[in-house]
Amino acid sequence: MLVVSAHLCMAINLYKECRGTSDKECQLINRVVINRMHQTNQDACSVIFAKGQFSWTKRTPQKLEFNNYQEMVSYYNIKETDQLMRAFDNVDKSQDESSNLQTTNNMTYYYDHTLHSQPKWARQMQVAYRTPHFVFCNARTA
Repeated sequence: MLVVSAHLCMAINLYKECRGTSDKECQLINRVVINRMHQTNQDACSVIFAKGQFSWTKRTPQKLEFNNYQEMVSYYNIKETDQLMRAFDNVDKSQDESSNLQTTNNMTYYYDHTLHSQPKWARQMQVAYRTPHFVFCNARTA
C-alpha cells in the first residue's frame, strides 16, 4: 500500500503547476503552499486539495492511498518521471531556510500572467514578487 505523504503532495503539485518554468519559480510556488499551511494549520495535501486553490485539482480529486507507485502515477497522470524528480528536488530546496528565495511569510497567492490576465481576486492583493511566468501576492488585506 502506498500512502501519499505531504512531501509527495507538494511534488505532485509542482509537477502540475510549474513544468516549463524555472526552479526558482517552482520553489516560490511551494513557498506559497508552505505559507498557507502555516496560516491555516493544515497539512500540505489539505492545502493543495482545498476547493478552488489549484486548477489541476478540479480535474483530479484527492486520492491518497494506492496499491502501488504505478497506480499513483497513472491516477495523477504523471508522464514525465524526470519532471517529478525535479519537483521533489524543488520541494526540498523550497524548505531550506538557508536559501535566498525572495519571499514573505504572507505570500499565499499567485497566478501565471503568461496564461491569462490578472484574475479578479488579485485586484485586492499586494504584489510581493514577479517572475517571468508568475505574479506572487501577499495575503488578503482587511
